Parts: sequence; C-alpha cells; structure tokens
Amino acid sequence: MSKWQWTQLLGFEGFWLLAVAGQNQWVLLTALLLVLHFVFTPSRRADIGVLWLALAGMTIDLMLTVTGVFFFDHWPLWLGVLWIGFVLTLGHSLRWMRRLPAWLLMMVGALAGTTSYLTGWQLGAVTLPLGLWPSVLVLASLWSALLPILVRLDQHLRSEA
Repeated sequence: MSKWQWTQLLGFEGFWLLAVAGQNQWVLLTALLLVLHFVFTPSRRADIGVLWLALAGMTIDLMLTVTGVFFFDHWPLWLGVLWIGFVLTLGHSLRWMRRLPAWLLMMVGALAGTTSYLTGWQLGAVTLPLGLWPSVLVLASLWSALLPILVRLDQHLRSEA
C-alpha cells in the first residue's frame, strides 16, 4: 500500500471512532475530516463519483431502523457522515479487496460489517432491540451481500471517472 493509502486507512479508523463515540455532538468535526480527505486525495473526481454509494448504505441503515433492527435515541446524522467516509476507503485503503474472490469478500463483509455495528452498540451509539444474536444474523447476512456489491460498484465507477 502507498503512503497515502496507509494515511487514509489510519485516518479512517480515527474518523470512525470520532463519529461513533461523538455521534451528533461531533458531526461537524467528522465532516471537516471528510473535507480534508478531499483536499489531499489523489483522485478527487473519482471520489466524488462514488459518493452516491453512501446514499445506498444510508438507505439500508434507515431500513434496518424502520424494521426495528436498530434503534437510535436521536436521528444519527453522524451515521450518514460515517457512510461517506467508509465509501471513500473502498477506492483507497481498502482497494486491495478488489483482488478477493466474491466468496471471500462475503466472509470479510459478514465479519467486519457486523463487528463494526457491534462495536458501535458497545459504545452506546446504537441499540439492538432484537438482541445480540438475532442482530448478528441479520447484519452478517446483509454485509455478506453488501460488501461485494459495494467493492465492485466502487471499482466500476472509478474506472469510468
């Protein structure tokens, strides 16, 4: 990985923690960090071209909230900002995932996606009304399909930019 990719990866990890721990209280700070991404990115045009993928992720989280898988004490603006940050990693620090076969992307999605939400739950950012194991099953199933789709769409959109 290049120096930029390592920087972007470490930056996203800090960004994720700020977004989840600070929630709406720190949403302006996390949005400012996204602006910094666009200042330093070597592929600004391509990054802008994939932002709509964040809307797909936000829609999925909205559906999980409406169906009772998630519960938030307040409308999670921070979650939308977090989706934008995550989508941007697909073309940079997580670019290596493009080389993985679909079955392995599915496993990574099931494990990493679920772990991310469970960590958010442990930090008090989200409530899981269904309980731990039903939520794990829903999230693992969803993310096993979602990550391969996001990786392939990101790759396709960036190749056209």
